[in-house]
Amino acid sequence: MTDIIEYIDEGPEDGPENTTPIVDVPYDRRPNLEELGIIEIERGICEDTFDNRAILRRSMLKWSPVFDDQTGAATNLIIARSIEQDKERALISINNKRQLLSDPGNVNSDFLTGLDLLLDDDAQKIAPPWVLGATRNWLKEQEEGGPKSAKRAPLGLPGRCRLTKTDGTRCQLWNSGRIKDDGLCRIHLGSTRRTANNVEIARQKISQASSYAVDVLEELMETAVSEPVKLKAATEILDRAGVRGGMELNVDIKTTDRSPAEILAERLARLEAVAAERTTQLTADGVQVTEVYAITDVTPKPEDGLDPDARNE
Repeated sequence: MTDIIEYIDEGPEDGPENTTPIVDVPYDRRPNLEELGIIEIERGICEDTFDNRAILRRSMLKWSPVFDDQTGAATNLIIARSIEQDKERALISINNKRQLLSDPGNVNSDFLTGLDLLLDDDAQKIAPPWVLGATRNWLKEQEEGGPKSAKRAPLGLPGRCRLTKTDGTRCQLWNSGRIKDDGLCRIHLGSTRRTANNVEIARQKISQASSYAVDVLEELMETAVSEPVKLKAATEILDRAGVRGGMELNVDIKTTDRSPAEILAERLARLEAVAAERTTQLTADGVQVTEVYAITDVTPKPEDGLDPDARNE
């Protein structure tokens, strides 16, 4: 006896069944250079040209040269590294240096320094030789009470560079511990010095380009089609030459505390002193000097027999 199975209509099928297996593709951390406008040879690999390097530099990406897998010969290719790749690379490197960390649970913590570094055998195997030597010299100077001479600067205690990179990880290089280095390693210390030098270089470039800028303004003033451009070029040339359309006037009035009577008396005193000096010189030269008296009252006297008002007629 056979079993009877009831048929159930499930309705029309939406479409052909997809039998393609779903495969999880691992996340590719290599940068997609085509999104930056670079022609890729493979994912993250491109030709080593100045244009490609400029694009990678503006995109904050680093790169390394590509060598042939079989012969090891250099190729004209470079492989770009994304920020994620550099961060994972830094984390792997710092994991190998956990013996140097003062806090092994924090990858951005300081390195062991001073006596703590010299007492840790595992840390001494990883620390650079110059760090160990500078640490011993620093401890010796501390035991002696400081520098031998007052003019000599104290020795620095090496430590971890204080700068944190763009990927959030702290620099893994050592600083010399000198005060003037400000806790920076030789790489980042050089970058800060180059920044200061770049300002002076920019000023020199501006000074060198000034003559060319004047030539361009003269050319625009003579050959430009647009009248506003000509006017602007001529105005700029006149402005640089010191000829300006308007002048600034200073209308501030400076006042003194002296009264007009005091100023007049001072001027009369100077005139009297000059007259006395001149009289002395003339008398010494044999010139007869007649005394002159100032007339302060010009009103006619009664004995003149004249009306004061009639004298002016």
